[in-house]
Amino acid sequence: MNWAIMELYCGGSGKAGYYNSQELGLARALKKYGIHVTIVYPDRELQKETEESPEENITILRVPCRSFGVHAFYDLSFLATRKIEVVHLDSDNQMYAPGVIRYCRKHHIFCYNYIGTVFSDTENWLKGLLMKRISRRNIRYFRGMLTFAKTRSVREALEREGVSGVRVAPVGLDTSVIRKTAESRAELRRRLALPEELKLLLFVGRLEAYKRPFAALELLERLGGQYGLVVIGDGSLSERFQETAAEKGLLDRFFYFRRVPNVEMYQYYAACDYFVNFNTHEIFGMSILEAMYQGCVVAARRAPGPEQIIEDGVSGFLCSSDQEMDQVFSDPRTERMGEAAEKRIQDCFTWDRTAEQIRAQVLKQLTGRQRAEEGKE
Repeated sequence: MNWAIMELYCGGSGKAGYYNSQELGLARALKKYGIHVTIVYPDRELQKETEESPEENITILRVPCRSFGVHAFYDLSFLATRKIEVVHLDSDNQMYAPGVIRYCRKHHIFCYNYIGTVFSDTENWLKGLLMKRISRRNIRYFRGMLTFAKTRSVREALEREGVSGVRVAPVGLDTSVIRKTAESRAELRRRLALPEELKLLLFVGRLEAYKRPFAALELLERLGGQYGLVVIGDGSLSERFQETAAEKGLLDRFFYFRRVPNVEMYQYYAACDYFVNFNTHEIFGMSILEAMYQGCVVAARRAPGPEQIIEDGVSGFLCSSDQEMDQVFSDPRTERMGEAAEKRIQDCFTWDRTAEQIRAQVLKQLTGRQRAEEGKE
């Protein structure tokens, strides 16, 4: 059976080798069922298609595209030539989603939606108005289709808009490629040149306003000299962020890494005591999953993603304000929370579990469609 996982976003977030691809993680889980998966990425810099096969039964196809902002538009004829039978569409509020859905209907390709966000949270009123119209147009197409939401909050948003039967299928970890260390925390810190005497906070993410990285520096200030902060990420605020750390006199407790290859990230999660996330609009949070999998205690601002992942006070902490986060580090429940966090990921947030759920629903609908067609004959 041939499936395609289709990306419609063509922005600059993410860098090959420095993050764990959600699409590749799902593809690896699906191929265990004998499915060949083609992952499709639009690229504004390409003049012609390129492809690679990183492993058996997985093809990565990069296609040239036109774009409007981060919204890609590209030729879909490869779906027919590659005999794609099922399209997994990362629909969200992308402008091209209805075009892909119409193409699939015309060519009798089964298409379902995988949605991580419904409406844009932009503060630009003109852009917000445009995105609201795009979202409402997409929602009209979602009605009557098999649709999966990454979080409960997305499902609830879709249901309020009249999309029924939405199933929650969370983003997961690809545990086949994420390593677990056999080294102690002290050994890891010595090898990574991190101080052994400090309690270390870890912040991972793009240094952009929506991630609120400066809140991490403010937290470090409030906690005092027993704590240090490890930051991994790049972005437009990188230089100002480092300057602010210096201005606050925090450089002796501040450890900045612009980029760390994803194959090495597990060491930093395992070496740190706490992982902090300040994004109040976090759609999901792959780094939260990765931190919990390594037994790192997570403290996150309340948002759809963290609320989906974390059992407050059991496998991590959900905080309603930055100041509330201060209390986490003296909470006695943190002592054994790493074990509960790892179990939470193993039980609920792996791609194997999500792929099993998606495949079952797709086959159910395909079987129902086939029986309906046989009934007409």
